[in-house]
Amino acid sequence: AAPPAAPPSSAAAPADGEIPPEDLSMDDIFGDQSDGAAPPAKAGAPSSSQGEVAAGDLSMDDIFGDQGGDTKGAAPPAVKDSAPAPQKKSRFRDQIDFRVRLLSSVYYAVARADPRRFDRNENRVEAYVTYKPNEHIELVGGLEGVFMGVAQAQELNDLATRQMLTPFHFESDAAYLGIYDLLPGLDLKLGRQIVVWGTADKFNPTNNLNPDDLEDRPLFTEPIANQMAVLEYRHPKLGDKLFLQGVYIPLFYPALLPPSAAAALKSPFAPVPYATLEDRDKLRYLQDVWLRDNDRFVPAVYGNLDVPSTVGANAQFAFKIGSSLGPVDFSASYYYGRHDIPFPVEVVSSQLAPFDEEPVDGHWVQSDVRLIYPRMQVVGLDFAATLPFLDDLGLWGEAGLFIPEPNDLRIELPIPVDVTPSPVDELANPVNEVTGPAIRSTPFVKATVGLDYTIGKHVYVQAQYLRGFIDEFGVDHINNYLVGGTDIVFFGRHLIFRLFGVVDFPTNNDPGEGASGVIAPAILGTLPWGSVTLEVGSFAFVYRSFDLGDGDTRLPHNKFGQEATGTSIVYFKAIGAF
Repeated sequence: AAPPAAPPSSAAAPADGEIPPEDLSMDDIFGDQSDGAAPPAKAGAPSSSQGEVAAGDLSMDDIFGDQGGDTKGAAPPAVKDSAPAPQKKSRFRDQIDFRVRLLSSVYYAVARADPRRFDRNENRVEAYVTYKPNEHIELVGGLEGVFMGVAQAQELNDLATRQMLTPFHFESDAAYLGIYDLLPGLDLKLGRQIVVWGTADKFNPTNNLNPDDLEDRPLFTEPIANQMAVLEYRHPKLGDKLFLQGVYIPLFYPALLPPSAAAALKSPFAPVPYATLEDRDKLRYLQDVWLRDNDRFVPAVYGNLDVPSTVGANAQFAFKIGSSLGPVDFSASYYYGRHDIPFPVEVVSSQLAPFDEEPVDGHWVQSDVRLIYPRMQVVGLDFAATLPFLDDLGLWGEAGLFIPEPNDLRIELPIPVDVTPSPVDELANPVNEVTGPAIRSTPFVKATVGLDYTIGKHVYVQAQYLRGFIDEFGVDHINNYLVGGTDIVFFGRHLIFRLFGVVDFPTNNDPGEGASGVIAPAILGTLPWGSVTLEVGSFAFVYRSFDLGDGDTRLPHNKFGQEATGTSIVYFKAIGAF
């Protein structure tokens, strides 16, 4: 079946002893705490409270249905004539829902790491509480304490700072007030929350309301909660036949990048996002030939962000209208805001020391990169359906028409350089800078089309075509990908073998850069006593190095081979919830 409808704050919950399919948000693990597994919602149907289809929130119950799980022992027989009279239940207890989740994970870098090493150790304590004094008011809060196991102490004074020895921080996916039936059919939510739009699994071009958390590679992306006001209307009689939603986000919040991406943005050998192949060839000559022959000009690179100010003109807003027709649910949306991943627009070079003297911290030249968050408008369409005549085959698709703000990229060179040497031309024409379009004003489409199918009770398969990856922006930077995965389930979902992969086609990249991909196998198991899930897996990048000649190579400038993607890893996770 296609991914089931679920609001971001109330995804379907695995019962005790079940295996959560992915380490997503707290709601993906906890969901509805009512007894028994609810049947999966109609594919793509908007939820009764939120109105959007949560992308990727697919639990194993939604795929295979409830197949039991740990059976609870029979209650002891009542003791006649001696049992005390039942006490009256606390009304407050009936109105509050409190849940806790613990996660401990360790990642080990096995490729593109010298030496191989423990790459990440994370321990999380997540608490989630909901208080509903009546049917009109809901208070929701979530707080996550995150402890990283790698000490950050570098100097002697750091040993006197607990934060440097045991780094920790707090996160929150929810801190909002919900007012339901403010008027008949009208709901309002105010505060920190996650609102997910789109019907595809994880790769949602119409979902731009919350910034992306790209730090944890095996998850690809998770939304980060943001402060917003969400107003939703459903006609009391029509229900899901017609719903309207409006979102206002006063403050812009950028995406969280992995350390490898931040380091690559400051690398003088990173791919440069010029719109034309001619400009990219100039930079490739500078990086692959000229800088390697003139290593004194390899700069120290510093990135400087132009973060949008808090003035009202930088607020984001969005609207959505949706309906259903038979087995098909569909919606149209509009978003005005910014791309949440920074984009370089200017590089200014300066000399740190004369070339006949000692360098400053190993460099004679410095480059300062200015990065912006470009404005954009997105007009979106999506649909999802379960097809009974094809044995409940799930089908979904969504597309966003992006209307970007145009931007050029200007790179200032430390000295005049001929960036078009022979055999490109026969003229010596050194230049002081390279300037060209990076984001053209031409609208572009990002889209996802996918299907899934359950074979018997033990095999689930899924495939998606992507036009445009999460971080791609601009008509000249949109490429094509194929995503596929399968789950093979044993012992009533207590053991799962999972395989997931992404293919980056060679036609996406400049000549010679080749194809790349990701392979991510995993095994998940739930202990016989329930509540605890163990997972072991890997996340490996597949690519071929670029040949520079004379036996030298470099990482290719393609999606999963470039330096920004980081290391290939094996990992272990332990998750407990109650």
